[in-house]
Amino acid sequence: MILKKKLLFLKILIVLFFFYIKYYICFFFINNSEWCLHKLVGKTFRVYVSRPAQKKSNQLKTKIIINKRKKEENEKSNMRKNDYKSSSQYKLIEELINEYPHKLSYTNLKDEPFIMLNDKLNSKYIKGYELPFNLINPIKYELLKLVGKICDPFKPLCCYSLTPKIFIDKMFKDKSSITYDMFCYNLEYKFKFYMPSYTEIFKFEKELLWKLYMTVRNLKEVSPYTPLNDHERVHKILQDDETTLPITICKVNKEIHRQGIHPSILKMFFDFLNIEKMNNILKRDNAFLKLETIKNQIKNRDFMEGIRPDYLYIMFSKNANEYYNNFNHKQYEKEFLDSINYNTTAQKMISENSLYKKKRKQFSEETKTSLMKFYDIQLPSFFKEYMKKKDQKHKEIYEKIKKMIHNKYLKRKQRREDKLAGKISNQETNSDTQMDANLDEKKKKKKKKKKK
Repeated sequence: MILKKKLLFLKILIVLFFFYIKYYICFFFINNSEWCLHKLVGKTFRVYVSRPAQKKSNQLKTKIIINKRKKEENEKSNMRKNDYKSSSQYKLIEELINEYPHKLSYTNLKDEPFIMLNDKLNSKYIKGYELPFNLINPIKYELLKLVGKICDPFKPLCCYSLTPKIFIDKMFKDKSSITYDMFCYNLEYKFKFYMPSYTEIFKFEKELLWKLYMTVRNLKEVSPYTPLNDHERVHKILQDDETTLPITICKVNKEIHRQGIHPSILKMFFDFLNIEKMNNILKRDNAFLKLETIKNQIKNRDFMEGIRPDYLYIMFSKNANEYYNNFNHKQYEKEFLDSINYNTTAQKMISENSLYKKKRKQFSEETKTSLMKFYDIQLPSFFKEYMKKKDQKHKEIYEKIKKMIHNKYLKRKQRREDKLAGKISNQETNSDTQMDANLDEKKKKKKKKKKK
């Protein structure tokens, strides 16, 4: 009985012990969690994420930021455009550009009969010495040459639209203004011709020029690449009567570049850019303003695109007709011959000056030789004997000096040998050195007295 009572008491104690332990544990954890949350409020935690996940999150963030900035920039640009259109400057630009229409006029086949004969050209019926063999309107051909030189080059085949900044940097370089002569020189020699690439107005002229080049030379157009069966080479080896289209394009570009532009068209383009209309002087700012305003006003313009070749032709065609028809050929020939004469006379003067310098040099050398003959007097016989005696005396003196130096050297050598052998003591050498020093001091004192 007593054992049973003791076991019951132990069981009760164990149950009570576990109950109190659970209570204290729960109380401790609950209070600690509340305390930790209270401490961690307002603090940031660093979460460790994998690298690909980080990249994706960064990309999303950048996209959101870029889209926001684009929206803001578009809103600002729209606001500026609206403000600019309501300003007085916009009205002035509109007055400038109303002269240049943007729609292409309808062209009829009757005006351009060579389009029908594009595939039926024969070398027998082509007359002339150079392209285009009188098959293209001369004004249109001259404008094609001008447009091909002005537009942005895509070497070595074609050119694209005209961007004002590139054109003006190439034309003016570091100068603020240029003369008419410099303007013509740069266009003729510095700017190379490349056929305009995407055009509707010059579309048929391009093909005609290429086919004329081939027909005159009896050439056949062949693809530049070899067939799939040929595994040895990529490019085809051409025969004498075969060419490719890229080769013909390059050859035509070079031939047109050599021809040059008509002077009336050059004058027209100079006057077109010269807003202030100063005599034979073109300012950089005026030319850039004219081209940039026209570029900004063109509708349906692609991003980063300039003025297309078609729009340039439309702008220049009216003025080109006036300048070409009113061109005074006789006056131009006279000015041309005068300039040639001036250049020839200048070159003659330079050549004559060089000849004069050469002749003068020869004359001075000849006079020098003739004058030196007066000093070539024959010396008497006794003078020669005197010179011989003098030379003998000099030789005797030099021999004596040599002997003295040689004897001195021998004495020094013998003295060193005696010292090494022990024949001469150090005291004697010291006394000799003191005597030499005293003698040197006496000599110096005598020299000082003489100077006084």
